[in-house]
Amino acid sequence: MGNREDLIRSLAGVMGMSGEQKKADSHFDPSTGTLYCGSRVFSQVDIAEAKKFCENNMRKMAEIQDNAAMYYEIAASAIEILEQDSVKNGGKVVVKDN
Repeated sequence: MGNREDLIRSLAGVMGMSGEQKKADSHFDPSTGTLYCGSRVFSQVDIAEAKKFCENNMRKMAEIQDNAAMYYEIAASAIEILEQDSVKNGGKVVVKDN
């Protein structure tokens, strides 16, 4: 017999509920610099653009003294950590900041 989650999904399917498949685990592959979030896949280019977006908006929000600047800074910092971990674990950050 499967684990508890599989059993619950199976029972939901029998009862006419969705019984949808378990979401794929999210993870970062440091060897390729690819971020997997559920069913979404983000390449190094996507990650670099997201970081640039966060940094630009962080500056804009800071100029108008909006607290949202902190949230953009957190996101940009998290992306930076992913990039650093990629290099530390033998991966290479192919896409460099402009």
